[in-house]
This record gives sequence, structure tokens and C-alpha cells, in this order.
Amino acid sequence: MEKKTKRRFDWGSFFVTALGTAIGVALTFVVSGILERRNKAQVQRLTAIMVIHDIDNSIDIVKNMKAEEERNGELLRSALKQRDHLEGMPFDSLYSVLSILAASRSDFNFDTSKEKIFNSDLDTWQNLGNMAFLDNAQNFYHYRQGFQDGVNQSTMWERPIPNEEYMQLIMGDDWATEEEYAAAMQPFLREKLHENRVAYYINTSSSRLNYMTQMLDYWTGLNNENKFLMGISDRELEDYVNNINKKGVSLNRSKLLGHWVLNVGDQTNEYDFHSDRGYDFSSDYAPAFVKSMFFSGKLKIRFSYRGKWAFQGDSLVLTPDYSTADMTVDPSALVPEENMQDSLDAWVIRYREQSINNFKEMADKGGKYTVKPLLDSSHDKMEWTEPDGKVRYLKRKEE
Repeated sequence: MEKKTKRRFDWGSFFVTALGTAIGVALTFVVSGILERRNKAQVQRLTAIMVIHDIDNSIDIVKNMKAEEERNGELLRSALKQRDHLEGMPFDSLYSVLSILAASRSDFNFDTSKEKIFNSDLDTWQNLGNMAFLDNAQNFYHYRQGFQDGVNQSTMWERPIPNEEYMQLIMGDDWATEEEYAAAMQPFLREKLHENRVAYYINTSSSRLNYMTQMLDYWTGLNNENKFLMGISDRELEDYVNNINKKGVSLNRSKLLGHWVLNVGDQTNEYDFHSDRGYDFSSDYAPAFVKSMFFSGKLKIRFSYRGKWAFQGDSLVLTPDYSTADMTVDPSALVPEENMQDSLDAWVIRYREQSINNFKEMADKGGKYTVKPLLDSSHDKMEWTEPDGKVRYLKRKEE
């Protein structure tokens, strides 16, 4: 009978295996901890950059407001000095003075999307860790809200000519030429420029400028400190801006062709791009309720023209041919004042004729409209960035 050999347990292999497993588990925890800390640092840095860029962007907005206030203040002070002799003021200046003094229908608002992200996530506060930076960010958002409220609510910022009076003036007389329009504006502005409310608005321009200067100095210093506290370089900010601007794919000829729609307030614009590098433009405009000496109600307008399109680098250049302009004025939603039907009919005819004539005059001056276009992944939405940074969004229209 064969003798069985007794097998010994290999303690050496067991210890090697157990040690390897223990080291593996330990390494897993170590690596996980490193990755977690690295991810936390990345989140911390990205959040800080987001807030810093938001402050920089708000600073740019107020800088533009200040530059506009400086230009407007100079023009308004000049008009106030010669308020009894407005006959010598050019038509463009008269119209600019009227537009500056007229109340706007919409409030001024900052984009608060990044502020909401910053304030909505408790992890943001834990990840940042730098209390000085957190205090700076909270102080900025507090003062930015105060600035916005001041622009919308303070009498110092309130435009002194009610929008209703402004609309009645520009829509309420049967004039057709610049000379006739100027003749209507001059007595209106002469009267307004003698009102205390208008003089107050003009004379407080320096106060508005001082307030914006103080905010700009405070926000700029605060954000320079933020960049120092968080170690954020200009290169990192530039990379962040470039990344957030990469929202779509480049536009080419084949993706441009077709029918696109752009909605802007009460206006619907349509572009039909053709393979021969031509395009058709049409616009339907139905402003809110208006009232004049002839009528009240909604005025419906449609105007159109043709043009040429071309690519220049990453830009789309539209060259309108205003000599092809046409316009229809639909008075069906207007209600004439008593015994004013004939005047309303005459006004509609002259309004259309003068508008077309204005387009014809623009044709002699030429002009181009340049945008930087991007498409979304579906190729059915297009983003246009205008030279002043304003962004518009168009949708492809199904045929």
C-alpha cells in the first residue's frame, strides 16, 4: 500500500499573496485619495476662474456704460445750452438727444447665471477654502445687485421723457422728410429741455459717472486681489474664455444654405441663403400698442430686400442691396381717431414711401453686416456674434 505524503501549507506564498493584496488595497486608497484631492483642486480652480471671469465681464459692461454716459452727457449739455436755438442743431443730433432722454421699456440686468452656480452649491464653499476670496465674491455680487437696482430704480438714472410721449412724437404726425421731422422735434425738445426733470437728468450725469468710477475702481481692485489669492494667471483666464466660447462647429457653404429665422423682440427676421451667394431678407414687425393723433392699435409692417453673402476667414459677411427694398404697411389692426380715417390712410401711404426712400438712400452709402457664425451639433441652430459682442441665435426653418 502506497504511503500518502502529507502536504504542508505554504505559509510563504500565503504571506507574499496577503502582503501583495494589502499593498494593492493600500495603493488603491492612496491613488483614490490623490485623485480626489486633484479633482477637488481642479473644481476649486475652475470655480475661482468662473467667478473672476464673471467679475471681469461685469467690469467691461460698466466700462462701456461709462463711455456711453460720457458721450451722451456731452451732447445733452450742448443741447441744454442751446435749447432756445435748436434750429442750428443737425437732425442726427436732435434725434440722438430725443433717444437718450426717452425712457426705455426694459430694465437693465446683469447675467446672474454664474452667481447662481456659485451660491447654490455648498460644495463650492468647501472646495474653495479661501475665506478672503469667498468674502470678495460675496461682496462683489452684493454691490453688483445694488448697482443694478440703482440703474433701474433711482431717480438719478430715470430717463425723463415717458416712452408714451416719445412714441406719440415719432409716430404721431404726417411728416415724411428729415426737415419736417426736425421741425416737429425742435419745439418738443425745446419744451422738454426747460423742464426741471430733464435738466436734473442732464446735470446728474457727473454723479452717474462718479458712481460708475467708484464701482469700477472697487471691483477692479477686488478682482486683482482675487487673482492673487487664488494664483490665477492671465493665461488660465484666456484658456477659460476660449473654452467657454467653443460652443459649436464652424459654418461652411453647404450648412449655411437654406432658410433661417431670427426673433428679436416684436420682430421676426428671415434669411434665405442661395447657392449663387445671394440671399433674401424679410422682416415682420408688429410693435406693441401705439397711439397717435390719427390712430391707436398695432401697426404691422413687413419689409424685405436682397443681398450677397461671403465668407471672410471665420466671419460671414452680408452685403445688403437696399435698392431692392420693398415694404408693406398693414393698417388692419389700427383704429382711426374720430374723423381721421382719411388722415390715417394718407399717413400709411407716406410712411411706406418715406421708409422705402430711406432704404434707397442707404443703398448709395453701401455698408456690410459682419458676424462670426457657429452651428450646434444638429446644424439646425446658428449663433451669430456681432462685432460689439452681442449674440443672436437663429433656427433653421423647415420647408
